[in-house]
Amino acid sequence: SEGVLPPIHRAVLFIYASQAAFYIHSIYATLYLDIWRKDSWLMFAHHFVALSMLLLSYVDNFTLCGALLLFLQDSSDAMLEMAKIGMYLRRRKNGDYYKLIDIAGSTVFVLFAANWVLCRLYWYPCKLLYATIYGAVYLGPQDAPFFPVLGVMLILIYAMNIYWFNFIARMLWRVATTGEEPEDNREWDTSAVTGLSKSSLDAMAERKKQ
Repeated sequence: SEGVLPPIHRAVLFIYASQAAFYIHSIYATLYLDIWRKDSWLMFAHHFVALSMLLLSYVDNFTLCGALLLFLQDSSDAMLEMAKIGMYLRRRKNGDYYKLIDIAGSTVFVLFAANWVLCRLYWYPCKLLYATIYGAVYLGPQDAPFFPVLGVMLILIYAMNIYWFNFIARMLWRVATTGEEPEDNREWDTSAVTGLSKSSLDAMAERKKQ
């Protein structure tokens, strides 16, 4: 009947539960397990915002929009991990080089960049941001208490997508113009999440050299 929210499908509930667990783990991993990078604090903010959006969209029953958001955001992640595997396996410690693995990894990385542009930079604003801005004309706080907050969070996520694409584009340009092997240009020279500051880690590295 009118005014009654439709039930949430079990598949969507499963997606929400698994993604919430993933982002809870990712927040912990970013702070205490992963290599510390230039954008690690931004990565932490992304995971926190994403987890908050999952919870708030569930409360407001915007789960179908949330499922679309997860699809647009996560479709490129699988390609990124496959590209990383190719880059890690192309050259072994004994010096052996596997050209086919290198070509496959590089190809997947190009597909990853194309997917990023299509899903995160094009369809994201065309579908999600449009629905947020256009829907705001008809939906207000009286209908969905967290609708304005979700709109701001969607814009923040899109800004992060643009920021991270800067690293992707720079890497593609460097590889195309210089022929260098792709490297993660977000990484610091010597830094890891160990509970110590970067200056302390640098001092420890200098003492080891002596």
